[in-house]
Amino acid sequence: MTLTLFYLFCLYEVAIGQHPFFFSLEQPEIDLISDVVQVSDRLYFIQNRTFNLKDPYDFDSYSDLLITTEDGVLIEKFKLNDSQACYHRILKVFENEIYLVGQLQSDSCKNKLVISKFNIPTRSLVHLSSYDFCENEIQKIKIIQGLSQKTFIEEYHSVGNGLGQHIYSIDSAFNITLVMDSVPLFANLSIDFSRTGYLISHDKLKRFYDADFNFRKQLWFYENVDSENETHKPFGDHLILLQTLQPERDLPNAGFQFMIIDSLLRVKNKTIILPTYEFGGTIWAAYYGGVEFINENEIWASGDITPGHDINPSVYFIAKMDSNLNILCQHFLGYDTWSRTYGIRPLESGGAIVVGSKLREGQQLNEGLDVFAIRVGENCELPASVSTNGPQETLISISAYPNPGINNLTFTVNGFDPEKLSVDFIDAAGKVLFTITDLTNSIHVPELPAGQYFYRILQKERLLGVGAWVKQ
Repeated sequence: MTLTLFYLFCLYEVAIGQHPFFFSLEQPEIDLISDVVQVSDRLYFIQNRTFNLKDPYDFDSYSDLLITTEDGVLIEKFKLNDSQACYHRILKVFENEIYLVGQLQSDSCKNKLVISKFNIPTRSLVHLSSYDFCENEIQKIKIIQGLSQKTFIEEYHSVGNGLGQHIYSIDSAFNITLVMDSVPLFANLSIDFSRTGYLISHDKLKRFYDADFNFRKQLWFYENVDSENETHKPFGDHLILLQTLQPERDLPNAGFQFMIIDSLLRVKNKTIILPTYEFGGTIWAAYYGGVEFINENEIWASGDITPGHDINPSVYFIAKMDSNLNILCQHFLGYDTWSRTYGIRPLESGGAIVVGSKLREGQQLNEGLDVFAIRVGENCELPASVSTNGPQETLISISAYPNPGINNLTFTVNGFDPEKLSVDFIDAAGKVLFTITDLTNSIHVPELPAGQYFYRILQKERLLGVGAWVKQ
């Protein structure tokens, strides 16, 4: 089947090496982009059929490798197998070889965890190692960097009507070894605070292990967290950056939580990206992890906000924070259809790429999805519009800047009439301080003390976005 490019363009160059673009693919059997990496001036995308991820007896499944320029111009597309393989993550790119982690199906075994190598010049795919699951179905794979340049895989799979999780190590020859098979579901692995062992986090319970995974101790974390949406990474001087959700029962502080914690599990810094005041929907971190960074002073995050039922138009956000978790820039996008984000990837040349899927017009969920990748600039610059082989369409978004700020907060609105929008300004205790009924002008707040505040953007009764703002 011929690949149809619906949107593919570079609208303007913000700075050297930064090329905001909106890249979208419409093809019936392609439902998600699972990973993207940058090597030099090339971007490498893995796209998949999601049907393969939910039905282990479906053999008509595959992954594609897409190679684009930094501008999002498609250079090459390779089918990574005729069928029976689905790749979740790019392990590394070395010269003309792509190392991948995914799942493989065969007549004798319905699911294998597999590491494969794809050679671009020869278009050959070689399976380097595998671990048999057979009747279990792999749902998600994460790659974790360990001590002494070791690499680990967190793998989530279905078991009957339930779910399970395993942790594996990968050696220099790409052999897969099972490390732990009794991991609590949605537990998260990272290097520990001392940088000499490992931490496995599951909700409030933090379990510490030495470098050989011998159990050492456990501590309780007294913040409310949600393991299913949790990511934690070594950060700074013996700290850990934790991203999680705080449940709605904990209003007014429910939402996307970003915390820097020390070895005594004390919170050093904390930011709430999305407080859910009077919000009746669901929120999810990006499927493969909602926070990433290359430079610790440039932390990128993404997640989904779905009011009501899953078929309703939803919103996803892109945000950049500094090392103190101050929000430097933030966008809310979507609004026109159901959307889901799968990951965000900071780029060495500046900015980040968020990948996701959106429901195609007139289609049902899981039956007609278009995949997309949006590259934003170093200061969250967005493409101004989307080309659909016809008239230019506005990329629907709401952005807030500067953040942090001193006395003023300004909103940039695309796809809505700012005069018909309103914003509630909220303090840290959840009290609505005031309401502005027109977003055309900046909000001027010299009388407010320094600290963190929240805003809720409305179109009449429709919630469009809720964000955080820091006044310096």
